[in-house]
Amino acid sequence: MKTLRFTILILLTCSLKASSAQTSVKKDSLVDYVLLKDQQKREDKVIRYIKGFFQNAPLSQLVDKKKAITDTFVKYNLEQRESILYFMESIYQRRLEKLQESQNALVRAIDEAHKSSDHLLLFDYFTHLAFVQTDEGNAIGAVSSYGLAKNEVKNLNDPYLEAVLNVNISDIYYKSGLYSQSLSYLNQAQRLIDDNKINRLNILSLITYNKAENYFRTQNYDSLKVCHEKLFGPKNRTYKLHTYQKRTGYYLTLLKRDYKGAIKQINDLLRDSLYVKGDLEGQMLADAYFSNGQTDSARYMIEKQLNLPSQKNHPEIRYHLYEVLGKIAERNNDEKLAAENFKLALGELKQNIDNLLQVGDKSSQLKINEVQSLYYVNLLRYERERLWMIFAIALAVLAVIVVAIFYRSSRQKRHYEQLLFAAKKQELATINSHEVRKHLSNILGLLDLVKDIETKEELLKIRKHLLYSAEELDKNVKNVSEKLSEMD
Repeated sequence: MKTLRFTILILLTCSLKASSAQTSVKKDSLVDYVLLKDQQKREDKVIRYIKGFFQNAPLSQLVDKKKAITDTFVKYNLEQRESILYFMESIYQRRLEKLQESQNALVRAIDEAHKSSDHLLLFDYFTHLAFVQTDEGNAIGAVSSYGLAKNEVKNLNDPYLEAVLNVNISDIYYKSGLYSQSLSYLNQAQRLIDDNKINRLNILSLITYNKAENYFRTQNYDSLKVCHEKLFGPKNRTYKLHTYQKRTGYYLTLLKRDYKGAIKQINDLLRDSLYVKGDLEGQMLADAYFSNGQTDSARYMIEKQLNLPSQKNHPEIRYHLYEVLGKIAERNNDEKLAAENFKLALGELKQNIDNLLQVGDKSSQLKINEVQSLYYVNLLRYERERLWMIFAIALAVLAVIVVAIFYRSSRQKRHYEQLLFAAKKQELATINSHEVRKHLSNILGLLDLVKDIETKEELLKIRKHLLYSAEELDKNVKNVSEKLSEMD
């Protein structure tokens, strides 16, 4: 009995260990993506996986993850492995803020993708290259890269990716202070989503948030409020949704000139673990401190922002920060410091204007390319419609000819029937006047002779002639009857 209990105990222990070991094994989603049969879906999932991890994971985990991903690609012999590994290296270097190294890795990824004309990867790579160039402050290069990405979208014929691209292009114009152009691209993206009935809630949230950013910069309180409320609706799904809602919330507070309330909101968000923080909060906090009369706090935040490596390539931001420093110095009656800061602001402004002029040239070329593309699309559509019209006209002419032939045949048939009827009528008249009347007259004449017959021989002779005429008359009557039946 003890042996049986001991055996049962061992079996239970083993089963519990097995079940715990089974539940502890986690399914590696990357492997699932790599094993997908559909190439475009596989590449899309793998690229999203890499971007999602390397953009959000702690820096301490990135090196080990790089090796694990590389080993997975080698193990399952992933197509376009070299190209995607270069892309991963680019994302990694961007996280380290080594923008030149990130760009170099991306150029290699593009070269590899070009070998097989992989349009989806090229779209992703050119888009990411534009992100890196934006970080570098190279707005001109970013616009060019977006133009190359737009060419790849045409080959893919994917309205969702085209909408994403328009959102990304809008960001360049937003950061350059060209808010109407930015909103124009966002509206184009919205139309693509609506016209093609694309149910992707993440991009709907992104479009709404980016519109809110533009409305805040143009101090359009009512439109900003509409976007803010829309972000709380059911049609939103993105890991940054909490950030979008909170940020547009303190934007509204700033536009209401409630600077004290805005300062509290921003500082609370900097302690919020769910809030995705960025350089933007530092800039907004500095402006709020300055507008609220807290010049020391404003100066501290501005100097902190100016020392950030991410801000060194953005003259449009540095111009504003130096300008605020100059105003703070003016308030403190330090004319020398004010002049120095305004001079620095002027230098950044000059650089920003130069960038805007070049961005304008590039964006004009992009617009020209879009118009040319639209012209060729419309030309092809016109050719197709012209061919369909020619085909329709040919069908209509053919139908008219067929109807005319049938009509002419019908008329000819009626004409020939009338001629045939007239001929048969004439034939019947001839039979009636010659054959029928002839034999009828013979019969009547023979009957008249019967009255004067005296001998039997003469009677028999007349009877013979009478019988012959009667038979001939009967034959002709039948002939007339048959011809009348044919006429009916």
